[in-house]
Amino acid sequence: MGVGYQVSALHRLMRMETSKLDARPAVRGENALFDALSDASGREVQVAKGPLRTRSPTIDSVLAWRQRIASKYRDQLDEELTWNERGDYESSEDVGTHDDLLLHFAAAVMDLRGQAALRGMIRQPLPASDEMDAVFADVERRGFAGRFPQLLLGASIWLPFSRNLMIEEPDWDGSLERYGSVLSLLDQITEIRAGIVEADPSVERTVESDASQSSLAAAWWTSATVLRLATLAAQRHLPLWTTG
Repeated sequence: MGVGYQVSALHRLMRMETSKLDARPAVRGENALFDALSDASGREVQVAKGPLRTRSPTIDSVLAWRQRIASKYRDQLDEELTWNERGDYESSEDVGTHDDLLLHFAAAVMDLRGQAALRGMIRQPLPASDEMDAVFADVERRGFAGRFPQLLLGASIWLPFSRNLMIEEPDWDGSLERYGSVLSLLDQITEIRAGIVEADPSVERTVESDASQSSLAAAWWTSATVLRLATLAAQRHLPLWTTG
């Protein structure tokens, strides 16, 4: 199970059709991740009985939505919000759910406690859950006063504009989402990676298969994926989105 990142027009974004999901309770022992989720939440985990159904928005619905957003936020953006929504270019990659969480945690630690605090993650496979909860709560309280809002304030789609701001609006289906800036995300991921390397230069020599032994190495490898795709999105002037 992983988190997907993709560069593409938004009509190629696929979401699970949960309203028609036929589910059943997970059986204890059938999947270690389901067992862990159940233990962590104290709740029964539901899994699909059959193939998952997905749906994508239409091109026209995205274009109409983009025009509304562009008009409403023109003064804040200080540029025209546009991209080739009719294009079929796509580049994507998955990262581990655990590793994606550690990238966010490393960014939050660096933001709140400074770059030197990252050294505590070098030989730590996974921080304690209460420590992670406390750090993320502090980041949420700081809001846009933090150093890495594009990664830490809940954006699931980054649009090709430059200003370091977050747009919170209903999408084409009416679901409230947060939309960040591709170019600002690229700058902030670059800064996070520089902080990780300064804390532990050995991460650059870590083999990906061994990254699970260190929270910082896992964050480094995930950041490489986000950096690659954010760079592509900036170069091609396209949105970047994530399933995380």
